[in-house]
Amino acid sequence: MELSLKNHLTLSERASEIIEASILEGSIKPGERIIEISVAKMLGISKSPVREALKKLEGDGIVQRISRKGYIAKNIGLKDINDFFEIMFIFEPMVAKLALKKKQETRCVEIDSILTQMKDALNKNDYNRYILLNRRFHSIFYEFNENIWVTKISQMLYKESSILSSLSFSTIDRLARSLEEHITIADAYKKGDPKLLTKAVACHLETFRKNIFKSLRLGTDESSD
Repeated sequence: MELSLKNHLTLSERASEIIEASILEGSIKPGERIIEISVAKMLGISKSPVREALKKLEGDGIVQRISRKGYIAKNIGLKDINDFFEIMFIFEPMVAKLALKKKQETRCVEIDSILTQMKDALNKNDYNRYILLNRRFHSIFYEFNENIWVTKISQMLYKESSILSSLSFSTIDRLARSLEEHITIADAYKKGDPKLLTKAVACHLETFRKNIFKSLRLGTDESSD
């Protein structure tokens, strides 16, 4: 877990921030136990604020409390994944299509810049940087909409999406295939073709979903997010 504490936060807020970030970036995997004393030692604090942080994260649906075992990162089951993608298959293609309403050259330049950085991260085998850029690529389409409801819904989906993405990107080969999918989405956007764009996004989501099944051993499909 990377230590990046902010002075204005309380001890429990600091602990909560670090634990949540570690789960979202995949350093702590679904089902993995979170040892209170280990977190406390790493942060140089007592167990009490760590326990408070874990209670908050439990309320946020990030961690689960298991009787006599303490806290674990929330397990992800088949229903969780199917429920999530049921919404994403409606939401993401719609967001991409709506983003075409105000397509501007500056936006295309920004998309190309992100793709260039993703290629660089891939060439350097920089997994963490690629993950961050992947999130930026998708979030940029939300921003293009300038629609407050798109923003609100995307914020609600962010944490679950981040956890699942960390499971999907399990190999460098997967990152390479993911980059190809992002390039296809970008090309469709630049062409201004709504059918081509929504198809590219839907295909990306389907391979994302299959790769999560593979990562969690819930299926045997060959996949690529």
